[in-house]
Formats: sequence, C-alpha cells, structure tokens
Amino acid sequence: MKTRIVGACLAVGATVGAVFAPTAQAVPQFDQALVQAAAVELGVSPAKAAQRLDLEQRLSRKLADLQASGVPTDGAFFDNNGALVVNTSDSAKVKAAGLTPRSGVKGERALTTLSAQVERALGADINQVQSWGPDVAADRVVVTVEPNASEALVRKLSALDGVVVETGAELVKHADVVPGRIMDLQPGTNCSLGFNGTRNGAKVMLTAGHCVEGNPDILDANGTHIGKGAGTRFPSVDMGIVNIDAEDTQRAYVDTRMGTTVRITGASKAPINTTICKAGNTTGWTCGRITHYNQSVRYSGESTTTTGLARATVCTEGGDSGGAYISGNTAQGMTSGGPIGVDCGWNQGANATGSYSFYQPVVDAANYYGVTLLTS
Repeated sequence: MKTRIVGACLAVGATVGAVFAPTAQAVPQFDQALVQAAAVELGVSPAKAAQRLDLEQRLSRKLADLQASGVPTDGAFFDNNGALVVNTSDSAKVKAAGLTPRSGVKGERALTTLSAQVERALGADINQVQSWGPDVAADRVVVTVEPNASEALVRKLSALDGVVVETGAELVKHADVVPGRIMDLQPGTNCSLGFNGTRNGAKVMLTAGHCVEGNPDILDANGTHIGKGAGTRFPSVDMGIVNIDAEDTQRAYVDTRMGTTVRITGASKAPINTTICKAGNTTGWTCGRITHYNQSVRYSGESTTTTGLARATVCTEGGDSGGAYISGNTAQGMTSGGPIGVDCGWNQGANATGSYSFYQPVVDAANYYGVTLLTS
C-alpha cells in the first residue's frame, strides 16, 4: 500500500475536545521562525519576544480557566504592555487570576448587537461596504467602506453611537496537506493546506470553504491525489471540509516554509492582540496580531455577506487561502481573504507589514463539522 504524507497543517494525535481551549501544560519551546517574527513585530530582542510569547500563552490559559469556572467575561485583549485586559462584571475574580479587569464599556456582546444594527442600516447600500464588526480593544464597531462609497452612507453610519467608518481597498478571496503547503484543485486553481483531523473515524482536513466549492479533487505539489472536497458553507461563512485518502499520513505540525515546522498542540480563539503567524503557498510565513473577531465581509464578486471571520495584521495574497494560522503551538484558523494589490514578499514574517487579512476560526469549523483536530 502506498503511504503519503499530507500537508503542512495536518495534524496527528490526541483529541482537542469540544471547547478547544488551551490546556494547562508546560510552555513549549517556540519555533525560531515564530520567535524572530514576534521580535520584529514587538521591536524587541528574540529573548524578549520568546518571553512575550510565553506570557501570552500563560495568560490565555488563565482566561480559559476563568471562563470555565463561570466568571462572566465579555471580550478580552492584550494591551501594549502585554497585560491581558478582560471585560467583566466581576473585577475581583479577574484581578485575583492575574488578569486586568475592565468595566464600564459596551463589551463584545453589545458590540455584536451593534454590528447587527449596522447591517440593518445598510439596506440597499450594502454593496458599498467591505466589512464591519466589533473592535473589542477600542470598544467600537468599525465599518470599512469602498473608496467610492456615498457621503450619505458614511454620514448615516457615522451617526450611530459607537460606530467608526474607514475606507479600504477592494477585498478578494485568496484562493490559489502539511498545513501551509500547496493544494491543487481539480478543477479549479490552488489554495494552501489547512488543519488535519478525524470525523467518525475518517481522515479529514478543515480548509477555507471557497477553496472546495464544487467538491474538487485535491492534489499535492507533486500532482498526487490526496483527497476530495466534501462540503462547504461559503459564502455565508468560509469553512469547508476535505475527505483525505485513507492511505495518506496526516501530520500534526505546520510547515513554516522556512525549513522548520511548528507542532500543533491544541486550538483556540486567542485573545485580541495575540501574536499570530500563517503559512501559505504564495507568501510563506507571515506574522502579525489578531485584531478583531466576528467580522462580516463583502468579497468582490460575491452577492452574499461572509460572517464570523477573524481579522489579523497578517499579510496574505492569492493562493494562501485555506493556509494555517497558528499562535505559539495553538491552531487559530484558515486564510479567507484580504485586500488586492498587496505584495507580501516570501517568508517575511512580521516584516510583511501594512496589510491585513481575514481568516476562518478553526474552532468554529471543527465544532460545526464535528471534527477532532489532530495534535502532537
């Protein structure tokens, strides 16, 4: 029987579990590509960057423990000093856990409600808007409009309390198995490999939904068949699933495209401003910070809004779609899209600045499809 290794973000190993929160364990040794990228992003030495990554992971676990114990939280983010700020009505318990409480703000739930109000206000003008959603750190909703959006629409949106309007470049889906490596679509173009797992005992991979529209056959870089698209929810959300051929070997690491790999030990929705990197076929390893969750996006050429996306200051281009986003050793999501006309270079880490991208949180995709992610 032939045995093949499947993709840069494919995982093998233990069950992640229903919540996908980071578990209390020894802090892992971080891959040097991740440390170097964090050092550039933060403007500090690699040693200081490794300490910051360690801190982010430890504080994220404390937040997960607080939430599991029933302490009310309403959004969280890292501030510029590395403190994890938590919106809460129980400041004492949050402070006792070593986190920084924040009260007297709208919070994530109210911002999500305000985002729905924005969508209703758009009406027939929705085609003039690129994206909208909560900005938890700034406690506001940000609406990004097309360059040619009408002044009347901008005034109407700006009049909503807690809403800020900005203008952005045109957005496109970034379509082009170790997660991060190329996957050719037959028929179709190409994307990047996402996260491995199992469903009902069968090997599967989670990817961007727009990559597997029409359930294409999936080939690796050598043209070898490794799987077939098995479902997509695009364009309502950008999640999809691939059935991986039984003879293929799934791996629990991400290929950084720099000669190294990063182990996958779990999955989560990390707090806002957490350091994050992605591996993709077109731009390789690029890094930044998580900036928003629950974003609604209008991609060029699509008549339907794509919801539930996260946004990060990570540079991507066409062909990176489906590729793996990871924070430390914790899986975060798969590339969805971003602005056109961007030149990220190759393997630029945090040096690929000045852009942003949207990704589909892997936790949501795994929960919807009933997938157990593979970890090491």
